[in-house]
Amino acid sequence: MDTSRTLQVILFIYETLRLLLLAAFLFIAQSLGSGFPGETGAFFPYIVYSSSNALFFLMALFMWQGGGEYRSYVTLYMAGKVIAVVSFSVWAFFTSREMGMQDVRISIILFGGSVLINTADALSIWGARTLQEKYRRIGNGGL
Repeated sequence: MDTSRTLQVILFIYETLRLLLLAAFLFIAQSLGSGFPGETGAFFPYIVYSSSNALFFLMALFMWQGGGEYRSYVTLYMAGKVIAVVSFSVWAFFTSREMGMQDVRISIILFGGSVLINTADALSIWGARTLQEKYRRIGNGGL
């Protein structure tokens, strides 16, 4: 298995785990009565948040299954990841401060999860950049 194929599989596995982890965070935060948009028990904001993050999962799936056919997705994937890292960091910062006054458990879960996801997202940006360089070299006739 060459490097690009390995990176494609790793990105797909990571995005699968990331989506499951985000869904778990939403479920935990909702069940503990966090300060998420809407009242406790309102499910619509959670679906909206999760569905947009499912696009990373789908891009990783297409990059893995389609190989070079979906190489243009790599740039879109990296741009989306940068936006996700920044927005998730800002969201966690402001939400953790609010929730710290309400429930320490929620703040610890969200802060720890934010650090974990943002670190892994940064690594996935690096992996996608490596994959993009690999595609560029293949396009220029060499590996």
